[in-house]
Amino acid sequence: MHNPFLPFDRIERLSEAHDLRGFDCGNADFNDFIQNDALKDMREHNSVTYVGIRARRPVAFVSLATAAYKAALLRTKDQGDFKYKQVPALKVARIATDLGGQAKGCASTLLDYCFAVGLKVRELCGCRLMVTDALIERIGWYEKRGFVSSMGPRWGRSRENLPMYAIF
Repeated sequence: MHNPFLPFDRIERLSEAHDLRGFDCGNADFNDFIQNDALKDMREHNSVTYVGIRARRPVAFVSLATAAYKAALLRTKDQGDFKYKQVPALKVARIATDLGGQAKGCASTLLDYCFAVGLKVRELCGCRLMVTDALIERIGWYEKRGFVSSMGPRWGRSRENLPMYAIF
């Protein structure tokens, strides 16, 4: 039975068994990715996609990949004594919620899941950051969840997205 206080019954790795034909998050590129490319990317080891399941159907997804973030892009106070030019990171490549599940905590819950995965990756092979290329209209959402960008606001005006990071 579904707990009405949680956005999902469970979170699981995407598989062929998931029916995503009706998934619509309002972004054609993200819809196309989850319906046509996510499984292929998993087979090719480019990313792994997880879906939030509610009432036996996927209502949100997140795709994760490994990444390296330029240390020079970190705010000076976050650079600390890091001696390498690249910082090992876990990347939130895409995150989206079906229109019917938006504003119900689905994406926030998936992002919390990503941080848990990132902490495990950090234990297994080293990982210092969670990174993303935030759509310009979603920058505030990420900032509320602890992400920052070393690029000033002027950069966002000419870009489709903005590189952002959060430290584990």
